[in-house]
Order: sequence, then C-alpha cells, then structure tokens
Amino acid sequence: MGYALRNATANECNEDGKSALPVLPVSDCRSDEGGNVTENLEPRVKKLESDVATISKNLATLTVRSESFATHADVANVRTEMTALRGELKEDIASLRGELKADIVSLRGDLTGQIIASRGELREELQKAINRQTVLLLTVIPATLAAIAAVAAWFR
Repeated sequence: MGYALRNATANECNEDGKSALPVLPVSDCRSDEGGNVTENLEPRVKKLESDVATISKNLATLTVRSESFATHADVANVRTEMTALRGELKEDIASLRGELKADIVSLRGDLTGQIIASRGELREELQKAINRQTVLLLTVIPATLAAIAAVAAWFR
C-alpha cells in the first residue's frame, strides 16, 4: 500500500471507483476531545525525537558493522586464493605420490635383495645340515651294522 500511496495522484481511482488515496478527516484544528491539536503535538514530537535518536544509534551501529562486511572484491580475492591453494595442494599431492612410488620401488628392490640373500643363506644352512646327516648315515649305519655283526659272531 505504501508504494501505491507514493505513486497515486489525488484524482486517481481504484477498481471500485473509490479514490486511491485514503480520505483524511478535515479538522478545524481541534482534536476529537475538543482540545487544541497542538496540545497532543508536543508529546508526539518528543516521542518522534526519542525514536529518531534510537534510529540514529541503530544506524550508527549498523554502519560500524557494515565496515567489516565482505565486498564482492573480497569474495573474488578469496576465490582466487582458494583456486591457487587448490592448485598448490594438487601439485604437492602429485609430488608426494611420486615420492611414495619411488620409495616403494626402492623398498621393493631392497626387500628383494634381502630375500635373495636370505634364500642363499638358508640354502647354505640346509646344505650343511644335509651333509651332516649324510655323513652320519654313511658312517653310523655301517659302523652299527659292523658292531651288530661282531656281537653276533661272538655269540655264534
């Protein structure tokens, strides 16, 4: 309604054929109580002054707060910085990936070398154990058989 009142002229009418502007009562400078209009004017002006002071204080507070609001340029700068940081992070991650792959390949090579060396040591240990067992079998069994034959010959 505020917009309609601002743009309405005194001669305009709405769809009902009535005036678009509200009809204000014509006064003979007296209030409904019969007193003078100026008698009510002073308290109303004091209230208005009080309200204007409150509005001024609120406006000052809002003005101070608005100085710290982000502008379109600030938001654009943050977006640019974020894009740059995102690119740096991607580069760092790619670099770390490459380093990890190189470390894995290096560790794999080291582990393979250690496994091959351990396998060689195990073969040597196993060969020594087999040689000792073979020597025992080739010396102990014939010696035992000879001892058994000697004991059997003694009792015969």
